[in-house]
Amino acid sequence: MLPLLAANALVTMAIVLALWLFAALPLALVAHLVLAMGVMPLILSAMTYFVPVLTRSDGAPRSVEILALVAWLGGLAMVASMAVRPNAMAVALTIVGVLLSAKAAAGLLLWMILKARRSLGTPHPGLAWYVAALGFLLAALFTVPLFWLWPEQRAALRLVHLHANLLGFVGLTAIGTLQVLLPTAAGSWDAQAAVRLRQDLIFGVSGAALIALGAAWSSLLAGFGAILFLLPLLRMGTRWCASYGDHLSRLHGAAAALGMACFGFTGLIFAGLGHARGYLHGADALIGLVPAFLLPLVGGAAMQLLPVWLRPGRQDAWHEKLRRSLGRYSGVHAPLLVAGGLVTAFGSPQGLWLSAAGLLVLLAVAVRALRDCR
Repeated sequence: MLPLLAANALVTMAIVLALWLFAALPLALVAHLVLAMGVMPLILSAMTYFVPVLTRSDGAPRSVEILALVAWLGGLAMVASMAVRPNAMAVALTIVGVLLSAKAAAGLLLWMILKARRSLGTPHPGLAWYVAALGFLLAALFTVPLFWLWPEQRAALRLVHLHANLLGFVGLTAIGTLQVLLPTAAGSWDAQAAVRLRQDLIFGVSGAALIALGAAWSSLLAGFGAILFLLPLLRMGTRWCASYGDHLSRLHGAAAALGMACFGFTGLIFAGLGHARGYLHGADALIGLVPAFLLPLVGGAAMQLLPVWLRPGRQDAWHEKLRRSLGRYSGVHAPLLVAGGLVTAFGSPQGLWLSAAGLLVLLAVAVRALRDCR
């Protein structure tokens, strides 16, 4: 299921960028296409793959693996609710979407807690980042009923919902995964990653929470939260530059794409500060998030992990060949994606044409790699 959901996420993001360039769609619909139907199911499915590794235990049963599909159906219901007239049907679809997504997140969270208790030794600290991320996802989902119960605060609650998803759910998952994934892509092992994950969790969680609340009610609170949230990113990025600088600057390989994803995410935090102060438009930052962070993140992770997902078990020459093929020209398309996304986030939507060029290179490389390694 993971390869299918990875392809689904990439295609969904490509479609969204094309629609944003050539068609006038409501921002909420665009955001839910990307996050609810593309990114959320992929993250939940990826967690089912990584958690057994983090707890040194058996793989996920089918009943847990299927939760990602439940989340995708929830995302589909939420997108459908925005494509119909605001009426009872739209409300019903929204409720169904929230309940399905919450069921998937809560089921996965419960499974994680049980896995941690049965872990062989102490679980890897990356597991705590996944638990916190799912907590933010559930909090974001449960703000939706408040839209109707507290209508005078609907606009503020939408901002809480958005930032709890982007920074709390997606952001914490990304940081928790990248700390281990990039060194693996560089063919090395970062002995300090576990230490940073343990020490920085409080900064990531409190920073995401303060940004979500501050975006709704206090720009000062959001600014303080952004400083806290930047600390794990800056500590991780500094370590990467010192230890893996040669891999980050290569023309080929997953490390270049993953490094650019971290750089793009850091830039988006600064764009978010500009939005909080009223200098930048929130729609630009949200659309810029797709190419500046999500596409290089998903693309880089797929370059490293797709061979294992397609053929689990012992690694051989086929896996290495596909990994090299998927990583071709990542040093070209990842900078184009991130540059275009950041230009867009800082107020110039024409930057998406740069991202479109990078996306075409990424898709062409992926199609050719999969065709040659059948």
